[in-house]
Amino acid sequence: IKDVKKISFKEPLALNADLRVYQKEGYNWLKTMDYLGFGGILGDEMGLGKTIQAITFILSTLPSKTLIVAPTSLIYNWSNEIEKFAPSIKWAVLNGTKEERLNILNNINNFDVIITTYNILKRDLDLYSSIDFEYCFIDEAQYIKNSNSQNALSVKKIRANRKFALTGTPIENSVMELWSIFDFIMPGYLFDENDGKNQKYATSY
Repeated sequence: IKDVKKISFKEPLALNADLRVYQKEGYNWLKTMDYLGFGGILGDEMGLGKTIQAITFILSTLPSKTLIVAPTSLIYNWSNEIEKFAPSIKWAVLNGTKEERLNILNNINNFDVIITTYNILKRDLDLYSSIDFEYCFIDEAQYIKNSNSQNALSVKKIRANRKFALTGTPIENSVMELWSIFDFIMPGYLFDENDGKNQKYATSY
């Protein structure tokens, strides 16, 4: 971890984009966390390209299976940017009828990336019980800032080897919002919720 800045990963050749310097740093950070066995929060502000950094990372991990959970207003932004910057990625958006969504999940081996919404994930949670993903990304991670919300409880039941959160606002009101996100990324890393509320741990957050 002390030598993390010495680790460098090249962007995949199949990427149809020239990343800005800070986007390359974000991509390299995602790759480094994955290499070290950690998840993490990519906390760039809105408009700085968190989506393309994540897509570059996903492209670099192929073949793999990734679940992306995002607000309803953003799911087609994800699919459009994948088409634009990484057309070799095979993706599917789960936003149709229950039958259509079930058909996609039953044929999940045909896809590299599944994109769904927080609301649909809550309704489909039983369909994911036997699916193992290599990666899971949640967008606008403040959607799970309340650790007892259905959004938070649902995404934390997804089985994935590595989990990442994208957000420009990891803390809006309370340090416990950050704890809830970390409880998704790496359960137990910041102790349990009662410990998180204890002031002696707050400085480590």
